[in-house]
Amino acid sequence: MAGSVTLYLTSASAGAGNFQIYHTSADPGNLIAQNVSSASLAAGYCTNEVYSTYVVKSDTVDCQNQVLVYPGGAPVPTPTPTLVGPTPTPSTLPTLTDGWRITAGAVTFGASSVIGYHRGTVYGCPTPAVAIGSENSPTTTTVNLPGTDCYWTSIFGANISKGYGVTGIGAASNITLTQFTYDNSSGQLVFSATNGTATSNIGNGSLSGTIVGNNGTSGTWSVNYTVGTTYVDNDGAGTSYTVESTGTMSISGLTLTNGVTYNINV
Repeated sequence: MAGSVTLYLTSASAGAGNFQIYHTSADPGNLIAQNVSSASLAAGYCTNEVYSTYVVKSDTVDCQNQVLVYPGGAPVPTPTPTLVGPTPTPSTLPTLTDGWRITAGAVTFGASSVIGYHRGTVYGCPTPAVAIGSENSPTTTTVNLPGTDCYWTSIFGANISKGYGVTGIGAASNITLTQFTYDNSSGQLVFSATNGTATSNIGNGSLSGTIVGNNGTSGTWSVNYTVGTTYVDNDGAGTSYTVESTGTMSISGLTLTNGVTYNINV
C-alpha cells in the first residue's frame, strides 16, 4: 500500500527492548521489523508497509508484552442487529349482535394466575383484590349488584365486594355477565351471570357460542350453569342475596389472553 506509518514508543518498562513489529497479528509471516531498540522506537520507527493494525512486541527475560496499534484509531465493533419480528396488527372484530364484548385482564392471587373478566362478587372488600377485565362497545352498560357492601359467605370466609356486571345485547340482553375467567394454575374456566337488571340469578341452564379475539384467535365456548352462592348483605338486617348463576365452562380453539378483546357470542 502507498504511504508510510511512523510508530512511536511513548513509555516502556525498564527492561523493555528488542521490539518486533508485525502487521495485523503477531504471526511470523506478518513480521515487518525485529530487534528494534527502545531508542529507535522512541525516536519514531517509520515503515512503508501501511496497515490498519500493528502489533509491537517486546521479548524480555521474564515476560513477553505486546501492544496493538491502530494508526487510524481503534476499530468500532459493529453491533449485532436485533432481530425484530413484525408487530402483530390487532384484527377488527366482527360486528357483535348477541353476547358481550370484553377485554381480558389478569391478576396473580396466591398460587393462581387468573385471566379474563371478573367484576361481580369479587374476593376482598372494601377493596376488591382480584377484579379484572373491562367492558367494550357495544356492551358498555354495567349494573351494580344489589345491596350494601360488603357481602359475606362462610364458603369463602372473607368479605366479598358485590361489584357489578356488564349487560349483553341481542339474545344476551337479559343476562348480565359478572365473570368469564381462566385460572391457569387449576385450568378451571368459570362463568357467572345475573339477570339483566342484576336483581336475581338466571336459574339453571346452559349457554354456548363462538368466541373471537382481536389477536386473530377464535373458538367455541359452552357452560352448564346452576344457581350460585348465597351472600349475606352488610345492611345490618341480615338480608341475603343469591344473585348469580355460575358454572364451569369449556373453551376450545383459543386460550384467554391478557389484553385481548373478545366477542363472546351466544
